[in-house]
Amino acid sequence: MRFGDVRGQDRALCVFYGLFTLGGFAVMAGMAAGYVAGHLDGGPTGVVRDFLTEALGNLASRFIYADLTLIWLVLAGYMIVEARRHRIRHVWAYIVGAPALALCVSFPLFMLVRQLKIAAGDGPPGPPGPPGPRSAPMDTTTRGTRR
Repeated sequence: MRFGDVRGQDRALCVFYGLFTLGGFAVMAGMAAGYVAGHLDGGPTGVVRDFLTEALGNLASRFIYADLTLIWLVLAGYMIVEARRHRIRHVWAYIVGAPALALCVSFPLFMLVRQLKIAAGDGPPGPPGPPGPRSAPMDTTTRGTRR
């Protein structure tokens, strides 16, 4: 489904997720570029070494990283379940994209794709065949009226 075909609440959610993805990318790419530019003297490995040293240098930063890692793991589980439910391909790219790029980019991007699938009606298939006795609606009009 193309974005132009999406209407109503689905469109509003897609716009929200899209803007959040673009904004997150702009902020995180700007911060990454600034950091890399300031640490180029050690080469690519020096940039990574400096980043890890600074990022894990004290208890407060380790706390934030632990929290982000746990959130990332929970969201990875959610994305896998939702990707299977809505037949979203390449869910691994969204999961790997979180630590490689930014969680604030990969997760809203996944949610955008998910919402497009929902809007297109590409959600989970219905039950096969006609409804059986267990899924038939229950008649409650006379329940409790006989003694």
